[in-house]
Amino acid sequence: MKKSILIFFVLASLTLSAQNTKVEVLKEFLKGSIELSASNIDLGQPINTVNELAAAKADKVIELTKENISETLAEAKNYKTCIITVGVHTIIKVTDFDDCSPSGAWGACMPMGKGYIQKAGVLNEVQDYIKNIIGRPATQERKVFLFK
Repeated sequence: MKKSILIFFVLASLTLSAQNTKVEVLKEFLKGSIELSASNIDLGQPINTVNELAAAKADKVIELTKENISETLAEAKNYKTCIITVGVHTIIKVTDFDDCSPSGAWGACMPMGKGYIQKAGVLNEVQDYIKNIIGRPATQERKVFLFK
């Protein structure tokens, strides 16, 4: 009995530690554009929380589509920070508009980005051209949040 209680507390503390790490990772990633805290974030779906907070704080929000990607990326160059989310599982910050790679699927030159993809409750860091992070154009909701 004591052994199972001990195992429970160890697992609970590891889960809490992983959740706190998730908050800290996103706080640092979004620093200067969105303020996150453990009290205002859904630890199960933190990117959903980011979508909600970013929609309220961003200077401009754009629904990203294949039809508007070129003009959206051109406009994003005029802002300090460009954050893109895909559904509630992926968040990217464009890091270099000049370093881009052509995408046949999107019909645009896609810039370099850094971000996180949530799989099985874990935020996995990614750094690549955004075409390789956001996937092919489809019915998934993709939002661009622009901050001055």
